Amino acid sequence: MVGLYTGVNRVNIPAGPAWTLLAAIVVLSLNGGVATAKPKHSQTRPVARRNTSRTSVERRLVPAKNDLAGAVAGLKIVEVAPKSLAARAGLKYGDVLIAYNKRPITNEEEIDEVLRFFQRQYDQTGKPLTAELSLYVNGDTTLTTVNIPIGRLGIFTREWTFAGAFVEDAIVNRNDYSSAQKYADQAAASGDYTNDQILRMRMLCLNNEVDEDNIRQVQVDELYRKYDPEKLRLFANYDLVYNKRYRAAAATLERYLKINVDVSTELNLASCYTEMNKFDEADKLLTKVLARSKASENAASEYGHSVVSDLQAKIYMGRRQYDRAEEHFQLALEHYPNDPYYTIAFLYCAAQRDIAGDKAGEFDAAYRIVSARSPITVEVMGYHIDALRAFVLVKQQRVSLARKIVDKWRDSADAKRYIPVFWRRFPDGSEIIDTWDLLMGDQSVASAGLHRLFEI
Repeated sequence: MVGLYTGVNRVNIPAGPAWTLLAAIVVLSLNGGVATAKPKHSQTRPVARRNTSRTSVERRLVPAKNDLAGAVAGLKIVEVAPKSLAARAGLKYGDVLIAYNKRPITNEEEIDEVLRFFQRQYDQTGKPLTAELSLYVNGDTTLTTVNIPIGRLGIFTREWTFAGAFVEDAIVNRNDYSSAQKYADQAAASGDYTNDQILRMRMLCLNNEVDEDNIRQVQVDELYRKYDPEKLRLFANYDLVYNKRYRAAAATLERYLKINVDVSTELNLASCYTEMNKFDEADKLLTKVLARSKASENAASEYGHSVVSDLQAKIYMGRRQYDRAEEHFQLALEHYPNDPYYTIAFLYCAAQRDIAGDKAGEFDAAYRIVSARSPITVEVMGYHIDALRAFVLVKQQRVSLARKIVDKWRDSADAKRYIPVFWRRFPDGSEIIDTWDLLMGDQSVASAGLHRLFEI
C-alpha cells in the first residue's frame, strides 16, 4: 500500500548546553497530558550497575533499523511546544515521527522507552550529543531526517498509520463509510498492521449518523463479540471522541457499562451526551456519580469532581442557563486561570447575560477579570474575544464600533480560518460567526445584513 521513497533530506541544528540539560518527555496520556521523564540517575552509581541497567533497557527497545523506507506506522505530531527542540528544528503539526535514532516508533510507549534510554545514555557518558529523527513531512512519503540535540522534544502526538490516515480522511472529512471500510479491509489483508491498529480503523467505521441507532448498535455488538472490551473502551476515547464521533463513542461506552461499572467511563459517556446536546441523559449520569458515597469503589475522585463541574457548566450553557454556567466557569478559572476554553466560556456566558438584559455591563466586567488574571491568555485568544465583543456591540446597536474591532483582523489568515471553527462549539455560536463574516465583508452589504439579522 506504500510506494517507494524517492530520497532522504537532511536538516541539522546545533547542539548546546541549554538543550542537553532538559529531560526527555513525550505525550502519553490520552487526554493530551505530558509525561515527564524519571529523575536522572545519580552520577555516583557504579559503572557496572549502569551498564547492566542499560543492557536490560536496550533489550526492551525496538531494534534499530537502517532501512526505514516503507514504514506504515508512526506518531503524528498534533502540537509543538513553543521554543522547544522540536519547534527549533522546524517540526510542525501533521509531521509523522517514524523513528528515533533508527529505532522505529509506532506508539507512545515505544517513544517513551527510546527517549528515556538515550537520555540515560547521555547522562552517563555525555554521548550521543544529538539524535536522528526520521519523519514524513508536509504529507509527503519521502523520508526526511532531522538531527536534534538529546533532550526534551516538546511535542504532542497521536498514533498514526498509513492506512489509518486514509480511513480517517474518508470518515472524518468525507463521511464515506464505504471507502473507509474498504481501506480497513485492505489493511487487514495486507498483514502490515497489528490487530490493535486494525481495530482502531474498524472503530472509526462505526456509523455516527443521527437516525442510525439500530445499525450502530449491531456494529457495536459485533465488535464486543470479537474484541477485548477494555480495548474498545480505550479506543472509543482515543479515536472516536478525538474525532468528534460522539454517537459512535457513546454507543461503545454504553455497551461497556453493561459489562463493567467504571466512573471514568461514565464521565466520558456524560461528556459525549453533552456534546450531542443530550443534556438530560448527561445530567442523570452525573447525578448517579455524585450520589455515591466516598467509600464506593466508583466514587468520583477530586479530579473526577472537577470533571463533573465542567460538564455541569456545559450543560447549563447548553440549556441557556448562562448565570449558573458563568458561576461554574469562573470557579474553574480560579483553579486554571490560563485555560483558554474556560476564559472564553466565562466571557461567552457573561456576554449572553449582558445582551439579554439579565445583567447589564456583565461582559465588560468579566473581561476585566480575565485581563487582570491572565493577560497572556487574553492576548493569545485575541481574535476570538474580539469576535465575541463585536457580537455584543452589534446587539447593543453599536455597529460602527464593532466594525472597527473586526477591522484589526482583516489581514489575519488565522482569524479568518479559525473563527468559524471555534465558535461552532457554543450554543448560538453561529450568530457570532455570521456577525464576524458580515463585518468582514463589504461595509454596505454588511450593514444591510446586520439590519436584517439583528433588527437594528
